[in-house]
Amino acid sequence: MFVPILDGWADWMKTPKTLLVYSAPKSGFGDEWMTFLPIGLGFLQAMLKSRQHSCRVANLSGKTRKEILAYFKAQAPAVLGVSMFTFNRKRSYELLRMAKEACPGVITLAGGPHPTHLAPEVFEDCPELDAIVSGEGEPILLGIIERLKAAPGSDLWKRTPGLLLRTGPTEAQPVIEDLDTIGLPVAHLETDFLDDVGQLSYISTSRGCPATCNFCNTPDFWGTSIRVRSAQGVLAEMKLLREQHGLTYYSFRDDTFTSNRGRILTLMEEIQKSNLHPLWNCQSRVNLVDEDRLVAMKRAGCEFMQFGVEHGSERVLALLDKGTSMKHVRQALGLVRKVGMNLGIYLITGIPGETWEDVEQTASLIRDTKPHDAQISPLALYPGTRMYDQYRAEGRITKDFFRESGDAEIFARVDAHTEKALKHLDRTIQATKAKARYTPAEFAEQKKWLGFCAVTNMLCGEAAEERGKFVEAEAEYDEIVRREPGNFWGFMKRALLKENLGRMKEAQADLAEALALAPGNPEATELAGLWGMQLRKDRNSGPSQGPRGVMKGAETFLERVPKRS
Repeated sequence: MFVPILDGWADWMKTPKTLLVYSAPKSGFGDEWMTFLPIGLGFLQAMLKSRQHSCRVANLSGKTRKEILAYFKAQAPAVLGVSMFTFNRKRSYELLRMAKEACPGVITLAGGPHPTHLAPEVFEDCPELDAIVSGEGEPILLGIIERLKAAPGSDLWKRTPGLLLRTGPTEAQPVIEDLDTIGLPVAHLETDFLDDVGQLSYISTSRGCPATCNFCNTPDFWGTSIRVRSAQGVLAEMKLLREQHGLTYYSFRDDTFTSNRGRILTLMEEIQKSNLHPLWNCQSRVNLVDEDRLVAMKRAGCEFMQFGVEHGSERVLALLDKGTSMKHVRQALGLVRKVGMNLGIYLITGIPGETWEDVEQTASLIRDTKPHDAQISPLALYPGTRMYDQYRAEGRITKDFFRESGDAEIFARVDAHTEKALKHLDRTIQATKAKARYTPAEFAEQKKWLGFCAVTNMLCGEAAEERGKFVEAEAEYDEIVRREPGNFWGFMKRALLKENLGRMKEAQADLAEALALAPGNPEATELAGLWGMQLRKDRNSGPSQGPRGVMKGAETFLERVPKRS
């Protein structure tokens, strides 16, 4: 019975080794958000490893040239792929150069929106690059590896559909209709320099977006038809993340998570039946939610909902070809507040044709809808978008821009209007945040309408803590523990509250229960270590879950605007 195992091992050893790498730009080495591994690398690895091909993933952010060269030599891959975006293009070129230096025979690939949409310039700027994986990469990478295995040392791999070569493109590669066939990223994870397992909580459950916004490259990269993973596949990934890494909070990063109503309702039902009791967030479009979906999502653990609203002016939404109306916007944001989740919106200003009256309409929208979190950025033009193509055709963006500029972004308007709008809208956002908090009366209405829901209790408890109503807060967490004794978050929130009140023995007991429910949970494990050493450490006094990202666009824009006296 050992012969098949040995034969299989020998066959696995013959497969060409693939190394997939990513690095933030040097300016982003200290930024935890820029140094996150792209979700796509996990799917690429799953595609290969689920079919018995060797593949490792590495996050090389912050690594020195010496460290990277040593790592490449030690790995000695036959194929090295770099995840390239506009913001890390120059760092990606450096990785490709170092790969060829360390392993002269390696086949170098680049994938991602930037090389897909700007292949000629990327090839010119990086002589060490052998080929670009265009768009959806899993079947292309698999095709390369299978051809290399079948004909080692030959150039048969260059006939793989979906490649962009210096001599031109190969034939088109059909999209993957059944995303479940790729495999689960967490089930095949083999990675180096993953300093934070919390990165694994970012999950993608679909590809594509039905919209055709002229500032977004998703339609050109993923397509306008929605392809989804099954509810069973998504739940399986969540369970593995819980079992293997203790993760209990997830972030669904689909462009339009709620696009398929039937799938969402099924997934929510499966999550509720699973007894995982997770917390999570997601993002979607304002015209793709309804009351049934939002209620089901909250009951399944959704505590934070984000929308790409973009603007408060109907006229500007049309300029952006957004495909939504202010009726959609106000109805969706109102529903989220009615259901009782944290509400987040993304906004854009600095748009060609935008007037100050339009900006004031956005400010009014913020004040009226009271989002808990709002991110405002100037409009940036990225390769693969219709607006970028228009600017380039008009000669407003030169071919050499990305070669000559160290900036990751091209802003549509660098002028006094945009600077003034950014500052005005940011002030409006900050002034509105205090009014956005749910009141005790609103929490009472949510409870009356929905009945018991752990997310309501959690948000209500956090609000009570902020007001210094610690008895009320503890009662909220007590109810979660009583009704859902398998809910990690009930014990975790109560432990943090009791520690704050100086009841350490009780806090430690609750933390022990939390860790028993989710062994290895990063936050709980760290906390247990601190408490065991009788150390205190300053922590964020805000919610233990929820939005953490900071949009850099406005800050970057304002730094570029010439200072005026």
